[in-house]
Amino acid sequence: MGTATWFSEDGTAFEVALEGINHVVGAYSRLIAEARAADDNDRADALGAERAQWSRRRKGLTPADRAAVDAVTTESAQLLHQLRTAW
Repeated sequence: MGTATWFSEDGTAFEVALEGINHVVGAYSRLIAEARAADDNDRADALGAERAQWSRRRKGLTPADRAAVDAVTTESAQLLHQLRTAW
């Protein structure tokens, strides 16, 4: 194992960002299920594409990029609020 290129605070911020992404992906999953139940496949497909985009962000995120971590945390909190009000 090599030397870490980030501080423990960065690791904590990274975990918070990942949790935010997980909640966003979960919210999209719920909306996708609702759209499919309503036979709105176009909406379900669009929501699925957005969910996939957040999943890709999760895979590309690293604790060494604190600016990206902080941006994801902020964006996911705002988006999660919007998605939850859509329920």
